[in-house]
Amino acid sequence: MISGFRLDGGGLTPADGLDDAIWIDLLEPDDAERAQISALIGAEVPVRADQEEIELSSRLYFEQGAAVMTALLPASTEKARAEIAPVSFILTTDRLVTVRHHRPRPFETFPQRAGKLALPCTSSTTVLIGLLEDIIDRLADITEVAGRRIDALSAHTFESEKAADGDFRGALKEIGRLDGRVAQLRDCLITTERLLGFLGTVMDQQKPGREAKSILKTQVRDVRTISEQTAQLMQKTAFLLDATLGLISVEQNAIIKIFSVVAVVFLPPTLVASIYGMNFEVMPELSWPLGYPAALFVMFVSAAAPLLYFRRKGWF
Repeated sequence: MISGFRLDGGGLTPADGLDDAIWIDLLEPDDAERAQISALIGAEVPVRADQEEIELSSRLYFEQGAAVMTALLPASTEKARAEIAPVSFILTTDRLVTVRHHRPRPFETFPQRAGKLALPCTSSTTVLIGLLEDIIDRLADITEVAGRRIDALSAHTFESEKAADGDFRGALKEIGRLDGRVAQLRDCLITTERLLGFLGTVMDQQKPGREAKSILKTQVRDVRTISEQTAQLMQKTAFLLDATLGLISVEQNAIIKIFSVVAVVFLPPTLVASIYGMNFEVMPELSWPLGYPAALFVMFVSAAAPLLYFRRKGWF
């Protein structure tokens, strides 16, 4: 699907055709649509296989005078695992072309917000800077949500009086999901930071203005700050994982301790019962009327004595 937007008083409005469109957005384009836009801008639009290449030279390069930049962006962040896919930005002197195969939220909201940004949309470069501003804000929001969920999980893990086995299993699954989410965010931020660095080189050639360069530098600092935050979140998830496994080990040790105490408590009376269960002809207690209750008493005392000792020592 092809969508076009033209300049409108510092903002953007849907274009009737592509000839006057400053921003052309391709969503899951087919071969015919890619060929149409390639002919329009004079540069080849990358296919998805090219977008998914991890080499830096495959994500940031010049094509027939156009700067082609690709970064990983998240979508569907409400799901257990966000959908991460590459998005390509093709910047020419008079147009910006974006190529994507999923639906990151900034691409849906930016056309309505373009006129409210600090940097008016006056060229393809300023449109790209404004779009990147929305993308970075979205990455920051997702990072904040992940941080709050990690803090909530930490509070539940350490502040609850007693956790059941099911709670620990659920906590381990949630830690795994959050760690995966943060790792995805980190991949997005790394590729975005590289894209901004490459865009800075492009802007040095285009000389779009001091204000645009200033905003780009601010975006680079913002991305680095968010990256530092994700690094801290990954440390938190690693600590939570170790702590949760430690708590599980403590619970298991407590259960084993109970069985050990029970085994020690019942060992002496078992010994007494075994002695009096021996099949000998001469056993004085067998003919004694109080022999049976006396044996039961000895068994009880032999069981109670170690139990009281363990209680006094605080072992049970």
